[in-house]
Amino acid sequence: MGSLEIWKNFDEQVHTIPQLLYNNQANFGARPANMYFENNRWRTISYNELVAGLENISMGLIKLGIQPGDLVGIKATSSVRWTWADIGSYFAGASTVSIYPSLSPEETTTIVNHSQIKLLFVDNRERLFSVMSYLDRLPTVQYLVCLEKGFKGDGKNIFGLGEIIGMGFEMRPAGLAEVKQRVNDLTEDSPATLVYTSGITGALKGAMHSHKSLIWAASRGFTHMTMYGRAEDCNMVSMIALPLSHIMEKINSYLGPVAVGACLGFGQSPGMILADINMIRPTWVTWVPRLMARVYLGFQQSFCATELGKKAWDWAIDVGIRATYALEDADGYIDMTIPFEEQLPSPLREEWVAAYDAVFWRIHHALGGRMVDLNLGGAYMDPDLQRKMVGMGIYLGLGYGLTESAAGIVESVPNAYKIGWISPPNPGVEFHIEDDGELLIRGHGIITEYYKNEEATRESFTEDGWFRTGDIVEEDARGYIRVVDRKKAIIVLDTGKNVAQARVEALCDKCGLLDQAVIIGQDRKYIAALLVPNFEVIINVMRGQSIPFDESKLKYGMVNGMNICVEVGEDIITNPILMDLIKGEVAKVNEQLEDYETIKKFKLLSRRLSEEAGEITPSQKMKMKVVLTKYKDLVEEIYQ
Repeated sequence: MGSLEIWKNFDEQVHTIPQLLYNNQANFGARPANMYFENNRWRTISYNELVAGLENISMGLIKLGIQPGDLVGIKATSSVRWTWADIGSYFAGASTVSIYPSLSPEETTTIVNHSQIKLLFVDNRERLFSVMSYLDRLPTVQYLVCLEKGFKGDGKNIFGLGEIIGMGFEMRPAGLAEVKQRVNDLTEDSPATLVYTSGITGALKGAMHSHKSLIWAASRGFTHMTMYGRAEDCNMVSMIALPLSHIMEKINSYLGPVAVGACLGFGQSPGMILADINMIRPTWVTWVPRLMARVYLGFQQSFCATELGKKAWDWAIDVGIRATYALEDADGYIDMTIPFEEQLPSPLREEWVAAYDAVFWRIHHALGGRMVDLNLGGAYMDPDLQRKMVGMGIYLGLGYGLTESAAGIVESVPNAYKIGWISPPNPGVEFHIEDDGELLIRGHGIITEYYKNEEATRESFTEDGWFRTGDIVEEDARGYIRVVDRKKAIIVLDTGKNVAQARVEALCDKCGLLDQAVIIGQDRKYIAALLVPNFEVIINVMRGQSIPFDESKLKYGMVNGMNICVEVGEDIITNPILMDLIKGEVAKVNEQLEDYETIKKFKLLSRRLSEEAGEITPSQKMKMKVVLTKYKDLVEEIYQ
């Protein structure tokens, strides 16, 4: 039976997440399901062990009174226990609500009360105590469950996940019949997970996905890749690197890989991502372009620390870029299912092999040594950086999707890969492009209404069922699309010129001295920016050059699992040496832009923009209205 036929049968026969897990137990029972770090050692459990644990969790929830159709929330950082809580709830017939752990009490309260969550999972004691401080504002929440290993609650309304598992274990085998009945009662239309949009406009909207919606989201992507030369199977090892609260990570790195019986690897922390990669050695991972830019910059800086290393790096990157152009056909497509050394003509083939032996293999090794798909989504990807990574022989799988579409509805295709573009739509998904370039979508895995929000539904859906994505796209002759920007994020200068905000921001992301960039210019004469320097780098530079500054003004905070400097004094951002360095970075960005797109002026901010201050979303998108209101005076100074 061919791979495409397998996926066709999968779609016809598998309709719920618990059914998927039972299928995996039957087919891959002894194979590894989860790999994670606990009690100072790496552990691996099989699908047999995983399913037994999920049944125990579901029985524990049933004992607490969770009924089919109840909603339970998960407000926690990504971990193996996050996924146990998620699927264990499905086995009990409940639906889960994904809540970013960084959301404020006000935003959490809005979500919990709108969805009427009955039980809330949290990741640790600190989060538990935080939620307890405003629990009186969450009238529907009857139970809190802490995922932290070894945690014990009060035995009434607060429990540890281990206690829930223990309660379920005590109910076997009698309680197992109830679980099996609830699983059998689930249908493809049963609600599975409720995910709220990031709130970039300030209004949270819920997308409820059914079990079949999630199944489709997983299968349509793998079917799509199979059609274009790459079939994934149970040998896949997926590493969880992004928040599971985000639908992109939940589908792309978690439920999707589970659909093929893969092993899910969980790192120790975001701050140890490269160390964890070398332990898990994934074949599949999903990052955002900003993280890819930072990792690339780290590789570059490491090589260029010496004059000899810089020479080798620059030469190898040049070879890689030339290789990508040589591999493109007349329409710009590359077949990445065939190794580069088997396609390149001489003498470029010999040059590329030498570059691999001198430089590229080190990057492959740093990424675990067996990476097949390094997937990127969630934001604009700079084509220049994409070409450099692809030139090393690393497959970057670009994807595009939304919360409303259960993540990816297009993914790069292996045997017809086009830099700067993504692909035609996945099987089961339809596209329509409006005259102004906005992409409209409908099909498998795409919601048809917002959860309990008729007004938002009317605004976002056409009468004949198309969802308005709000994204401006372009389409090539083969039906490949590329996203230009958010419809509302296209900056229109008073000259009438259109500037893609995301493109300029992506170029700034590649600059080691810049941490955040707010690109502005709507209805103005030119583009400008509010820039947040990379304080860690700047401080090291100033200390290295014995430049005095007020250490007492430095403030630190946790960002992506790392404790870094998030605020400095005015004496640092007004320092002429720093200003000259930033001007140099801005000049590098401007070299890659048309004149009307270039950053003509900028102001430096002394504080990193944060979720806590309501300036960025959990997925790190700028809340432009909030930022521009807060820094109105600085903006006016720029345009005086």
